[in-house]
Parts: sequence; C-alpha cells; structure tokens
Amino acid sequence: MAGEHIVIIDDDPDVREALTLMLEPAGYRLTCCSTGPEGTAAIRAEPPDLILLDIMLASPTEGFHLAYELKKDEAIGKIPIIMISAIGQTMGMDYAKELGSDYVPAERFLDKPLRLEIVLEAVQEALAKR
Repeated sequence: MAGEHIVIIDDDPDVREALTLMLEPAGYRLTCCSTGPEGTAAIRAEPPDLILLDIMLASPTEGFHLAYELKKDEAIGKIPIIMISAIGQTMGMDYAKELGSDYVPAERFLDKPLRLEIVLEAVQEALAKR
C-alpha cells in the first residue's frame, strides 16, 4: 500500500535523488538523510515503515553498525531495513546469504546500481511482511 513513510540514509546525493525519483511516484513519503546520525534522529523523531540504509557512510561499515543499533532498540527494532551498497560487487561479497543474521541485520540487500523494478519489489515485499 502506497503512502508509507520510508527513511533513506545514503551519503551519495545521486543515490538519494534516484531513490526519490523511483519511490515518490509510487506514493511513498520519503525522508532523505546523508549521515548515520541524521538518519537516526529522523527515525527516532518519526519512526518510518521502512529504512533504506547504505552500508558505507562515514566509514566502510557504518551502515552495519547503525543497523545493529536500530535492531537492538525496542521502540524501533521491528522496522524493516533494506541495506544497499556497491561494496558487495566491488569486494566480491554476497551479503544476501547473511540476511537476518547478526552479520547483516536486515531483511534484504540490494546491490548498486539500483534498478527501479528491483527497488520497488524489495520495498513492497518488506512492507508487506511488517
């Protein structure tokens, strides 16, 4: 169902713009953040229905650390997280195999570059499972 609130946390303005162009026409309400602390503040101020979280923010693993902290918080720990990054392809790592584990505390992992149909499918699937 469109109209859900999604927080996007990605330090790349081009990725934030691309996701906005993909998701706003589908009716999603977005809050875009460029840093982990900004994203955490936005999530605590108005808990979203879904979080799209880049792995590499201020440090190469900040997204993982942020996801761990969010999942530990009783008030917001049930919000689904979709992690996004180019690191999987760059480093030859398959994070999808570790989804839902302590290693990758997210419901889905998407490789960059992001494709419209895959992003929409992942968002719809994650929201449906809430």
